[in-house]
Amino acid sequence: MTNKIIKTLVLDNSVRLYFTDNTKVLQEIMNVSKIKDETCYLALAKAVSVISLLSVTLKANQRISAVITLTNKKYKIHADTDAAGNVRGYANQALLKEYQHRHANASLQELIGTKASIRLMKGFDMNQFTGITDMPYQNIDDDFAYYFKQSEQTDTIIQTNIEYNSEGCLIKSYGIYAQALPGAKEGALELVQKQFEAENLVPLLLRMNDAEIEKELNERFYHSKVMERKSIRFACHCSKAMFYGFLYSLPAEELQKAVGANTSIDTTCHICGRDYVFSPSEIQTILQSR
Repeated sequence: MTNKIIKTLVLDNSVRLYFTDNTKVLQEIMNVSKIKDETCYLALAKAVSVISLLSVTLKANQRISAVITLTNKKYKIHADTDAAGNVRGYANQALLKEYQHRHANASLQELIGTKASIRLMKGFDMNQFTGITDMPYQNIDDDFAYYFKQSEQTDTIIQTNIEYNSEGCLIKSYGIYAQALPGAKEGALELVQKQFEAENLVPLLLRMNDAEIEKELNERFYHSKVMERKSIRFACHCSKAMFYGFLYSLPAEELQKAVGANTSIDTTCHICGRDYVFSPSEIQTILQSR
């Protein structure tokens, strides 16, 4: 499933403003994640929503990957995207195991803790920049904005809005990303933030064509224009070949047992939920190559 991100410039080209309804993308990712705990669910949804917005800041074959390490260093949340708008995200196995049941009394702030960090890697496979900052706000949105302020000296606003139904399933996800450009006047970002907080602007704008969006934005921010619409989608880069490494790591006795019983070995990608089945003959080939 795909969603769109709309790229605009407002306030006489002094602020880049991106906004999205990324509901479908997040629904796919969250359905695969199988997270039961509401707060852990929210943390992953927010991280993926932010990273999806950052996809439109990339060029050519660039990628951007984020790792949120919670105060308990065993627990991590991963999210990444590329310039083509392929988005994915997951909580690591340690975090999933700990939060496999609902911890109804934990807040997002408590889950993140006071010593969490964000590590962001951006660039090409052989040429990446890595930046690390702490998470003083403990709410993900403001912590990513803080990252850009500290690491890139750029004033940024990030807002994600996640809505659930009575069963705790995600039904709506909106996000905005606003960043001050050289020449932006003092208070420009605050003006953008105030307008989007005062009204539910994202759903309204996303129902409009480009001309209508520009008219609506110009009523609030002078000299605004739509630059581009870009697609985003959930995509995982896993393959059966990647799981051969897992089988090679298994004891030979376990592989031989499967061959002797003429049974397959099933593996599952914990990012996308895709299953890869290895037949007895494929397992035998692995045994012979060891």
